Amino acid sequence: PPPPPPPPPPSEPPPWRVASFFVVGDWGFDPGMHVWRGAEAVKQRCQGLIAEHMRREAEERGDVAFVVNVGDSFYPSGVSSVDDPQWETRWAQQYAQLPRPRRGANAGEVVPWYSVYGNHDLSQHDLDCACRADATRCNQVRAHGAQRGAPNMSWYMPDVSYFATPVRGSPLELVALDFNAADASKLCTWVACAKERCDSWDEQFDAARGCTQAGCAANLRQREAAAAALLRARVDAAASEGRSHLLAFSHYPVDYLRGRWSAAGETLGMLRDRRVALAYFAGHRHGTENNTGPLSEPAQAFTLGGGGGWSCGSSEACCCVCCG
Repeated sequence: PPPPPPPPPPSEPPPWRVASFFVVGDWGFDPGMHVWRGAEAVKQRCQGLIAEHMRREAEERGDVAFVVNVGDSFYPSGVSSVDDPQWETRWAQQYAQLPRPRRGANAGEVVPWYSVYGNHDLSQHDLDCACRADATRCNQVRAHGAQRGAPNMSWYMPDVSYFATPVRGSPLELVALDFNAADASKLCTWVACAKERCDSWDEQFDAARGCTQAGCAANLRQREAAAAALLRARVDAAASEGRSHLLAFSHYPVDYLRGRWSAAGETLGMLRDRRVALAYFAGHRHGTENNTGPLSEPAQAFTLGGGGGWSCGSSEACCCVCCG
């Protein structure tokens, strides 16, 4: 039979589109963790299939400028250092084929992975991050700028919460938020133990690398307050400067933020500020959801936690978004 026809050339993007980006979360597959789930276990190939889907989409679009990583990047317990082999096996090698953008404002540039901590990232391998106020002791923060053999992308996490302008020449801001306090009652039971597995669900201790559950929760509340203050400041700045759009993300879906307050005000109230058009991305739940509704509006809210670390239900496990 004759060879199949070549694929059609990529279509030109609409003139209003300055860049595209991916949102993905809960992707750092660990084969050992999922054995106990039996028939329900996510398959090892799942993360790779999603990475391949991302590669094809990026090649077709030609203008994917960055990745929003909503956390749970390294199951089950985070990374132990900046030299942990998981940087290669679960990140760099999995996504090494993602291309640099060939057109658009960021053409030819390395694709940054704007990242936040998820609850699994804060577990036993990264105890200092959960237990100490100093974020420079967090292994994923210490890895800021790393490429680990993947020449087309880099890890981006200068702090546990931060903001960035991801598209050259565009006023669009991206605000990364550490809201792990929303899950502290569960997360801190994992952290408050000095071993790979706790002997009991409520074990507490004081040790050089660990902390009590109360100490962990207090540290995460301080991080949440700082994140909320940052969100308040960036929403106010966008409104005062006449910037109409803002992107924000954390590990936790919008319903986890219900009733959460800090000195900066109600978290949901900041996301719903009518002075800006805000889109909020999260993970934690292992699927793809459009959470836009009465709890979030006028903000748009999405959960994208099916990145292959715990589940991948469809090709929509990651999301590709356009911005103009």
